[in-house]
Amino acid sequence: MNLLKTVFTVFFAAAFGITNAWGANNCNNPEYRKNHKTECSYTTNNSNTALMLVGGAALAGFGAAMMANNTSHSSHTSYDPHSNTNIITNLRVSSVSYLNSLTNGDDIDQSVISSIKSSESYQRNHRQFDKINSAWSTARGFTGKNSTINIFDDFAGTHGNTVREITNYIAPDANINTYNIASAPESLFSYNSIANTMNNAATGQIYNASWQIPSTNAQNAATAIYNNNSPKTYTEAQDYFYNTTSQNFINQIRNTAIDNDAIFVWAAGNESANESGTLSAMPLAFPDLDGHFVNVVAIGNNGQIAWYSNQCGITQNYCIAAPGSAWNTDTTDYASGTSFAAPVVSGAIAVIKEAFPYMNATQITALLFTTATDLGQEGVDSVYGWGLLDLEKATKPVGTPKIVLSNDNIQPLNTTNVSGTAAGAIKNANIKLAFVDDFGRAFTTNLSDNIRVIPYGRGFDRLRESETDSVTLPNGIEFGFKQNNLLKSSGLVSMKSNDITNFIGYKNEFNLSDDIKLYQQIRLGISNPAPEENSIVSGFSNIYTRTVKAGINWNDLSLEFAIPDQITYGNMSLYVPVARANNGHIVYNDANINLATKPSMEYTVKYNNLTATYINNPDWKDEVFIMTKFKKTF
Repeated sequence: MNLLKTVFTVFFAAAFGITNAWGANNCNNPEYRKNHKTECSYTTNNSNTALMLVGGAALAGFGAAMMANNTSHSSHTSYDPHSNTNIITNLRVSSVSYLNSLTNGDDIDQSVISSIKSSESYQRNHRQFDKINSAWSTARGFTGKNSTINIFDDFAGTHGNTVREITNYIAPDANINTYNIASAPESLFSYNSIANTMNNAATGQIYNASWQIPSTNAQNAATAIYNNNSPKTYTEAQDYFYNTTSQNFINQIRNTAIDNDAIFVWAAGNESANESGTLSAMPLAFPDLDGHFVNVVAIGNNGQIAWYSNQCGITQNYCIAAPGSAWNTDTTDYASGTSFAAPVVSGAIAVIKEAFPYMNATQITALLFTTATDLGQEGVDSVYGWGLLDLEKATKPVGTPKIVLSNDNIQPLNTTNVSGTAAGAIKNANIKLAFVDDFGRAFTTNLSDNIRVIPYGRGFDRLRESETDSVTLPNGIEFGFKQNNLLKSSGLVSMKSNDITNFIGYKNEFNLSDDIKLYQQIRLGISNPAPEENSIVSGFSNIYTRTVKAGINWNDLSLEFAIPDQITYGNMSLYVPVARANNGHIVYNDANINLATKPSMEYTVKYNNLTATYINNPDWKDEVFIMTKFKKTF
């Protein structure tokens, strides 16, 4: 048995803001070690240390402590192995075409969830996972495809097979690699042997460990790291773990986490203690594991911490809860323990990696914690950590939705106000676009769902009309310019408002008598509007318009029919974000919208300076306005 060193003074800067005690140029520094892999490769330490499986006693009597041996042997069974793609976490603009799967997060009707839950398979294998809302990730189509989970466990007995089966329940399409670390049922190999097995394992980014140091040592990590509530230095805390396990074992975990951007999911242990097992505390001594490690406690059927489960304790900042009881359908035995809570979390991580393959380890663990359902005391606590795993929340948007423009400018996805003329065309185009949440994950939405149609405001056009806006020749030909709001908008499709239209027209009058006069007018206009900078609008063609009026004057009374400012031809071009590719790039598509509109019908009655108008708009709300207009010369 290794002699444990006494540790003193200060430890763990990440949680307490204390200065990092690591040297800048040694292998304890994560950045230095990452750039000096040969120099900082793990060394051999032939220590023998007791290990235990952390499944419940109801499954073949697991939970007893077993001494490890030095046998250097392992067996490996692979299920659908595949090579992992590189993960790029920063948003980058690209035109790559390989898209990831997308969901808008609010796409699942309750009837779909009810159908999944009523299925025979779900009733047999998944009822215990109702608490983590696994039906929602299934309904969204996420089953762990293209994700790899490496399970290091006792496959000489039944423990490892149960862990694998529970993992498969949550992520049925994940690649599950199993690595035996036991010479016989309930007798695990030494730490060095386990480290060698891990070193020879296939590359992967999810590692499940459902075993711990025996119960007699389960609290030693907390007492070794803390003394009278005072944290120790990193060096002393690290020496504790090297002596308790082996330097070979610890460094292999660290190398795997950094080199593979991997996540280790560790079972907290089954001593009913207020601290998790020793191995769960590794990130407190080795901060480079922060973001690469999840400690898992178990809840029972009552939704509270299971009677057997250790609590999070000092690991609370990277600890989460999951159901610890499951049916083993092969043997119909009931299994319980934190051993079987850990693979629930491993499967959930595989689901998230399938849905959002560009997320790195730190982002995934932060997502798990942020979306967990709070249990116990408000906020992160020493019993449940962040709370209960929730796959419904973890697979839908978190925070404020945002649009990544092609110039890398990020804008909030706000409802956009668009004038009726343009709004009808945009909504009818049925354009889908991708937005990102606070974790940079891409989801789809319909652009039309984010468009609010605003009235064109023809009354204001009438107020702006002036006899001086055109030049009329003796033969009735006229030309000039006018201001209009045909393409007025804001937000994502913002266009420069108050656009100027140049026009040429013809008007004439015909007197039926001294009191009655007929008149008509037609104008053909052209404009070239421009988009605002923070917009998905990339440009316009020339916009051609037509205005037609005809009416009759009888002394002070006028009746008029008109087709006001109809767009007869014109296109608006959009450069729309549509996805985030597996390599992390934002993918854009070009979209063209035909702005040609159906004509509005305008009916007007004038008496002296009073005007009453009704406008029948085919694609948006009708308009009615009453106005008076006069001018006075001084």
